[in-house]
Amino acid sequence: MRIALLLLWLTAAAAYAQDPRVTQCVAQFPPGGARAQCVTPWLDEIVLRKSAAAALDAAEGLVRSGVMNVNDCHIMGHAVGHASWRKERDLGRAFAACTNACIQGCMHGAVEAFMIDGPEGQTSPARVRVFCDQLGADSVERRQCLHGLGHGIMHQYRKDLREATNACETLGGRREADLCLGGLWMQWAHFRIHQGADAYSKVAPTLCDGVRDELLPECARAVGGGAMFATGHDPARSGAICRLLPAGQRGNCQRGVDYEVSLIRAGLGQAHGH
Repeated sequence: MRIALLLLWLTAAAAYAQDPRVTQCVAQFPPGGARAQCVTPWLDEIVLRKSAAAALDAAEGLVRSGVMNVNDCHIMGHAVGHASWRKERDLGRAFAACTNACIQGCMHGAVEAFMIDGPEGQTSPARVRVFCDQLGADSVERRQCLHGLGHGIMHQYRKDLREATNACETLGGRREADLCLGGLWMQWAHFRIHQGADAYSKVAPTLCDGVRDELLPECARAVGGGAMFATGHDPARSGAICRLLPAGQRGNCQRGVDYEVSLIRAGLGQAHGH
């Protein structure tokens, strides 16, 4: 039975990889954020026709088929979360439609999309924090919701990094602030990953300029994580980008690279997360 299910799954993964829209993206873009972004309309369609869970399965199938030349589907998971929000127009339903696949990227994306495009007066960090708190005291869902909240805050403030970090730090306790900041730093780096590895390497050395000393390690780690996504999960090339950073940031940048490698080795979803 297990062999039959595995064969069925591999057949589906191969079919996803051969979809003309996917092969066009593979031909047009190198491995990394730009290629993942290119398949977003294809994933959106799966969410609308079927479900967020089906789109996440398709994203994992692309990764396992090798056609994406990356080792996780987290960026695609964010896109699925955005599509889930647009489909449901209700944060609770959009979030609940997500699974743990793609390192919980859909959960992050649903919250992020709500904070970008939700009803006026309902998208403040404090209001979204209330939603996250309803998911369980220390559940995976609450942690990922707070991480997604950080992504959303960074979108709301966009260029004002100081105000964005203040919004996370005044969210509640230290645990909540740190989870929020994790998403915020990731988004700060990810604003640049879709331009490719060369472009990312040019902006990476200055991404943490002006950041307070106590926040600098997390910022530098996020730059390393962003390098992994920009390079299509190439640890050597990502490490080279880290070496372009100011000397005091290089070690933490490399730790960000190493953390992404550890997530990849652990698998595409399940209990671990950003």
